[in-house]
Amino acid sequence: MRIRLYGLALLVLLSTAACVSPTASTATTPASPSPSLPPSPSASRAPAPAKVARPWRSGDPQLGAQVLWYAYPGETDASVRTDALRVVNHMVGTHMNAISVTFPFTTTGPTANRVAASAGTPSVRHLGMLLDTAAAAGLRITVRPLLDEKTLLAKDPLAWRGSLAPTDRAAWFRSYEAFLAPYLTLAARHHASTFVLGVELTSLEDDPRWHSLTAAARRSFPGELSYDANWDDYVSRHVPVPVDHLGVDAYFPLAGLGDDASVAQIAAGWQRWLDRKGTGKLPRIVLSEVGIIAEDGAYRHPAAWTGGGKPNPTVQKRWFEAACRVARDRDMAGLYWWNLDFHADPGAGTPPGSLTSFLGRPAESVITSCFRTWPR
Repeated sequence: MRIRLYGLALLVLLSTAACVSPTASTATTPASPSPSLPPSPSASRAPAPAKVARPWRSGDPQLGAQVLWYAYPGETDASVRTDALRVVNHMVGTHMNAISVTFPFTTTGPTANRVAASAGTPSVRHLGMLLDTAAAAGLRITVRPLLDEKTLLAKDPLAWRGSLAPTDRAAWFRSYEAFLAPYLTLAARHHASTFVLGVELTSLEDDPRWHSLTAAARRSFPGELSYDANWDDYVSRHVPVPVDHLGVDAYFPLAGLGDDASVAQIAAGWQRWLDRKGTGKLPRIVLSEVGIIAEDGAYRHPAAWTGGGKPNPTVQKRWFEAACRVARDRDMAGLYWWNLDFHADPGAGTPPGSLTSFLGRPAESVITSCFRTWPR
């Protein structure tokens, strides 16, 4: 989701990544405009989730994961409640105190002037069920719409969400504001603390229309507004989107490191990247995405989710250890791992053939240890 591409070969790989990429995903098709908000569903029929031992309080770090939800045909209230309970219980069991719910929307191409819900966008009703389950568990909640890149790549293999070039920017922002409206109301109704107004929309960040979009969002949502910047965008310049806090999708390439690199070497590489922005503590910055494929060669291109190398869970484990070390050293506001698939069964471990998941791998034990021992 953060992908600043390195050469045509990597671009081609990412364009075929489909469901296993944080920037590419399951098939999406243009759909009708954003749905209207239905009444809040009752949670009384769902079993109670496990409870967070220490719910998040102001000043605490946000310790969580991005729960990625692509809807599929035939999802029912019952199946959503089952999946929500399963993923929330797993998060509580790994000492998380926060959840960020990422879901897709779409556009028809890089120069299009409108956005919309897609076939993969969960219904507002179903999203509310997950948020209610998370709130019942005591998790801090973030709501995070993400522009799916599949339609962009179909038009241009070099395109990504950070290179949008609508022919009528005013029309694009009007469409985007209309799309966000029911989800902002949803977030307010279902106890969310943060709403992410945009993710990696690099080419549009300098547009003054963010001010009116932010003002409209504040009329619907009383909580914190955030924006998640791509890693290279963050370190190279001021990100001018007028929000309360900034997240960083942190996929810093460490080209000089081999697969046997130590955690200390990886952490030092992260620190060098962050030092380009500034040294010292970063108490207002959230690492909004941290992830890497469990494969040889991944340190050189951590944003690539198919590489063809040899499986290597230790690469993923050490990357997670280094990220935890850096986030704690810099006193960051939080860290969210990429990602937990909403439909996956955490108890079953990594889905067959997947190199992207951390479920059941050594990296998952790192998450538990990192969050259990994080100073609060």
